[in-house]
Amino acid sequence: MAMTGTAADEGVTTTGLRPGIVTATLASVFAEAYRRFADLPAVVEGPGAVCTYAELGSRARRLAGGLAALGVRPGDRAVVLTKNRPESFVIDHALAAGGFVRVALSYRLHPREVAQIARDCGPAVAFVDGEREREVAAALAEAGLDVAVVALDEPQGPVAARYAELLAHPELASPRVDPEDLAWLPYTSGTTGEPKGVMLSHRSLLACARNLMVELPAIETDDVVLHVAPLTHLSGYLGITYAMRGAAQVSLPEFDPERTLQAIGDHGATVLPMVPTMLNMMLPALESGRWRTDTLHTVLYGGSAIAPDRLTRLVACLGEVFVQAYGLTEIPFPLASLSKQAHRFDPGQPPPARLASAGRVNPFVQVRLRTPAGADAAEGEEGEIQARGDTTMLGYWNRPEATREVLLEDGWAATGDVGRLQDGYLHIVDRKKDMIVSGGFNIFPGEIENAISALPGVSEVAVIGVPDPRWGESVKAVVAVLDGHQVSEADIEQVCRDRIAGYKRPRSVDFVPALPKTGSGKIQRHELRKRYWSDQDRRVGG
Repeated sequence: MAMTGTAADEGVTTTGLRPGIVTATLASVFAEAYRRFADLPAVVEGPGAVCTYAELGSRARRLAGGLAALGVRPGDRAVVLTKNRPESFVIDHALAAGGFVRVALSYRLHPREVAQIARDCGPAVAFVDGEREREVAAALAEAGLDVAVVALDEPQGPVAARYAELLAHPELASPRVDPEDLAWLPYTSGTTGEPKGVMLSHRSLLACARNLMVELPAIETDDVVLHVAPLTHLSGYLGITYAMRGAAQVSLPEFDPERTLQAIGDHGATVLPMVPTMLNMMLPALESGRWRTDTLHTVLYGGSAIAPDRLTRLVACLGEVFVQAYGLTEIPFPLASLSKQAHRFDPGQPPPARLASAGRVNPFVQVRLRTPAGADAAEGEEGEIQARGDTTMLGYWNRPEATREVLLEDGWAATGDVGRLQDGYLHIVDRKKDMIVSGGFNIFPGEIENAISALPGVSEVAVIGVPDPRWGESVKAVVAVLDGHQVSEADIEQVCRDRIAGYKRPRSVDFVPALPKTGSGKIQRHELRKRYWSDQDRRVGG
């Protein structure tokens, strides 16, 4: 790693390849935003209370100084487990300023799942809010992990520090950071049920922001982004993008249709990142006509397409504001995007095929479709989607074999999705892997199957995603029971409740004599899915 001529106080680095050429990191682009937009609102904290960009920079550097005083060093991992809140932005900026690695976890994870991830990545510190602090601290201690827990609210038990105490420290001068250094470590699971840390560099995240700027309307300093989707997922990437251009950001701790609509009017929100499930849930309130939404010019959504009938109703309420983005944790979005113009159609005519697509491929990304024989798929022919671009992950944390399965030769990465290119639009038709996308959350069968298999009477189990008008896909467990044993749906619900997060639990259970298998004895989830997806245009919900 060559880092010469570094402006250490702003985290700006230069490469050894061409002296004097400045390369960007999260710290450097944030520092520039603090300078350029110093007096503009960065984070809306409550009625009449805002944190300006200058204040955000100061708080971030002070929090980074507090973490350094706790013994956290550049490159150390920091778990963040909290609902959306104003402090979320400060934490993200502080981790960038200190050269620390953000491990933002779904707030809905079970404490055992949090401890499992912590065992894998070895964090030095964990930010936890009051509702989860006691159980998470207990799970970390039970796992024998020495993690400094920082309480975001009034401590519920012994903690290493309070968030407010860390803000009292002097500002930290940002260390030297290279664009290829690890910045974020989001976790995604797999068919084995083992969570994998996806290593995203500063370069990857800033490339993601650039690609988003290509697909979105020009970002202005009077834009207001309302985050009701989790900042640990979709909204987190938007947070970087809009901060770079001086927009204000507002967050709600969780999604509620009426609270979201109220917040749009209260704050004059112009941008709303969401998943289709949220939009579906918001429709009845929208159609009541009670809410002011005329300031909203962009709704960015991902996770699945919007059904044409619902799109017609949503456009009638909100106007032509919709942009869809497709991507993966391993290759952050947008790999492809469906523009506002592409969402237009005549409700009196059959909906155009592009509405079921993920859109056109981003100009900074290359995509190819590969058939099982390893050839390039022809127009309209299905093949595995492979992508190449500078958003691609560095690899999986401490998992070289899993990394080699995804990162291929010449910079190509396998998405695990099966698609086809038709008239310039990328259609996602199936999933080579078995991931389920429900309500915008990625759910992996292996985790759930491992939990259900713990029941003594279960002979074998397969978990699949089935069509769901509200969630896109919902989780179904298909279970075979050993002769002489009894297993009920309540038993399955309880074992899942004890072991995994609520959003991963099966919404329905089918009991069968046996599961379909290949000649080698491998369960064929694809065959199980066929009966549920046979009449669907898109064979996955995401």
